[in-house]
Amino acid sequence: MNRKINLSIFIIGLWLLVNPVFAEEPEFQRVIHLKGTSNTRDIGGYQTADGRTINWRQIIRSDRLSRLTPEDFQKLEALGLRTVIDLRTVRENKKDPTVWEGDNPPQFFHFPVGDSNGPWFKKQKKLLSRNRFTEEDMLEHMMNGYQMVAEVGSPSYEKLMEVVLDESNWPILIHCSAGKDRAGVAMTLILEALGVDRKTIMEDYMLTNEVSQAERKASFLSKDRENYTARSGSRMGSGKGPPPKAFFPLVGVTPEMLETYYATVVEKYGSMDAYLAGIGVNQPERAALTQSLTYKPQLIATAGE
Repeated sequence: MNRKINLSIFIIGLWLLVNPVFAEEPEFQRVIHLKGTSNTRDIGGYQTADGRTINWRQIIRSDRLSRLTPEDFQKLEALGLRTVIDLRTVRENKKDPTVWEGDNPPQFFHFPVGDSNGPWFKKQKKLLSRNRFTEEDMLEHMMNGYQMVAEVGSPSYEKLMEVVLDESNWPILIHCSAGKDRAGVAMTLILEALGVDRKTIMEDYMLTNEVSQAERKASFLSKDRENYTARSGSRMGSGKGPPPKAFFPLVGVTPEMLETYYATVVEKYGSMDAYLAGIGVNQPERAALTQSLTYKPQLIATAGE
């Protein structure tokens, strides 16, 4: 009987070893619930190709922090947050600055990805000013945005990775405006550097839709545009305006967006490995990051004990 019990324990331990996310989730929830944000979450618990697991509460992604409540600041300080990296443009940063209200403010870095006066941002403003655009229009625009990030974002991501590679800066929170695009690319680069497989990276990326309630946001924007059109009359033209699905690529994510980023990196730099090396994350840096940011799970029991 004892042998059967020990064998069962061994099997459970083996299962937890190959499924570390399940093993850790009860203790560390991936989503960090803050009243002032809608997309704050941890990349801890994911497994690397060599079987290591990313430490929890060290690398956190989020949307803008300008609406954090006193309770939110307390919660982040309780995590021991040391560093905040803002990837928003200069204009976004000035419009919605983060004013820390806690007792132990982290250090702040601002590494803008993109320029509000650049063609992509101007095109987005023009697109949103129209009363008629389709899901395809917005998806194409967002895919172009990921291409833009791949083409112009290297200097900012190089500075970001320099901060991330220094363990004394952890825990780090990385954010942009919605926490899904520029911050999503940052997480992609970190996970790639750690050797996490593409399937897991895509799953983490797509988690934005659930966590931030993207469909609900899209419906709200559609309804808001409809109400504005009704109030504005002929100034916005006739009709109800774009349906919710037309707004979805703006507030949510699709696989095509991140795939566009990968494709542009390969086209421009040859490979993701080459891109990482180009921003200062060579194999020695990757190995050091993996060693310090991950751990090797141990079996909780052995057969025959």
